[in-house]
Amino acid sequence: MKFLRYLFLTIFSLIWLAGCSRTIMQQLAKVEILPDDYRYGDLYRLSNLPQFRDDRQSCQEYTPPTKPSGKKIHLYLIGDSFTEAQRVGAQDFPVDQYQYVHWENVLHIKLDTTATNILLLESVERHFREHLATASITNLVPDSATYQADPHAPRIMAEVDNLFSSSLTEDRLELLLFQYDPILAFKELKASFNYRFFDRANDKVTVSEDGNHVVYYLDTDTTSITSSYAHIRNSQVDTLVQNITENTRRFKEMGFDHVVLSIIPNKSSVLIPYFYNYNQLIERIYNHPALPIPYVDVLEDFRKIKDQSYLIGDSHWTCQGQYLWLDKVNNLILELANNPSGKTKPLSQTSTI
Repeated sequence: MKFLRYLFLTIFSLIWLAGCSRTIMQQLAKVEILPDDYRYGDLYRLSNLPQFRDDRQSCQEYTPPTKPSGKKIHLYLIGDSFTEAQRVGAQDFPVDQYQYVHWENVLHIKLDTTATNILLLESVERHFREHLATASITNLVPDSATYQADPHAPRIMAEVDNLFSSSLTEDRLELLLFQYDPILAFKELKASFNYRFFDRANDKVTVSEDGNHVVYYLDTDTTSITSSYAHIRNSQVDTLVQNITENTRRFKEMGFDHVVLSIIPNKSSVLIPYFYNYNQLIERIYNHPALPIPYVDVLEDFRKIKDQSYLIGDSHWTCQGQYLWLDKVNNLILELANNPSGKTKPLSQTSTI
């Protein structure tokens, strides 16, 4: 009995230590001791509703158009999770060089003046108002070399706070203990019971009225600017376009030949636009008479293919949706590369500065 007490004490101490340490959890994931808690979709991970369980897709079949000979094209992309490396990479674009930086990070750049340098601003709809709330996007820094800056290490007290943060520790322990398939089966039973008999799901998701779709709660929370249904005044749209204009001016001063905008629709904007009063943010930005740059619009395309555009249990697109977006982006890239002056209207969308 004494041996068992020490054994259990040791096991639970190790579990607690791992739950408190992001580094330990990362190492356990690398050696595949931990399961991938996003393997069935980020929305399934939150809801555990079995009807939205969706195996992750690997979209490796896309072939970009041929890059024109004699054209040197460099593409820089400031984006979010839709264009992270596990979804989109250099192999998907007809370019000679590709650099990606997340909106949360900083990329130091040295532009090749002999190439056509194109900057693509990609943002999911729910975070667009946050990203363009300022006239100074600081994700790109001119430098003597191109490299992504390492995130600043947190101060000692911040590390201690994170070590004992209840929410972070709970998330790690949830992954360490409760994300294995046999346990997920019990979590599904509980989630299904609550949804069927009490019409209640996890508060981080919203299930459509007909029960066919699940979306992230930020898409539907009308008290937040992330929502597709949050009211936005015309003057606020004007300000966003003004900020795009000012940022475009700054980027062109850095040496970019073209700046392109792409707002990826919220899943709710495509599949449940009737949920509340849709604010039409994307259309209002793209159709604004002062918008100074070309854009890539997939909203109506996604609405045509409906649930084929987004994964069942995830807030991100299917391979079909991703390939559709890539086709439009690449067509625009090639047109811009053949238009060094930027004085014509690429794809009849809008004029460039």
